[in-house]
Amino acid sequence: MLKPIPAKIMRSTATVKACTGTDRYQNPTYTEYTVQKVHVQPTNAVKKTATNTDCVLRSLLFVDKRHSVPHLDWWALFDTAGKNKGDVKVIIRGVEYTVATVDELRDDSDLFHHWEIGLV
Repeated sequence: MLKPIPAKIMRSTATVKACTGTDRYQNPTYTEYTVQKVHVQPTNAVKKTATNTDCVLRSLLFVDKRHSVPHLDWWALFDTAGKNKGDVKVIIRGVEYTVATVDELRDDSDLFHHWEIGLV
């Protein structure tokens, strides 16, 4: 059984800028969200991206089912951005990252537990 992520480490706030379409000149347009009670952790893990290429992550963003608000569908944001030839940016403590991977983690009962967002 996966234990809940401790609320005391979910102290950060992230600004998420997701490409949600294009304007009449085919430039990407972005929608901005503020997600509270997230945790960012430095890493140098190598992961496969959606295009099956290796990338070295700079950080992992943990977005919890219970603590983080609002609840965003990260797969939908990532997919929509890709279809519009854009990306998803995350800004935490003044540092801007680009989302490279999106993983939905589940507990032993196969219930959604949290998102792990790989950032470059």
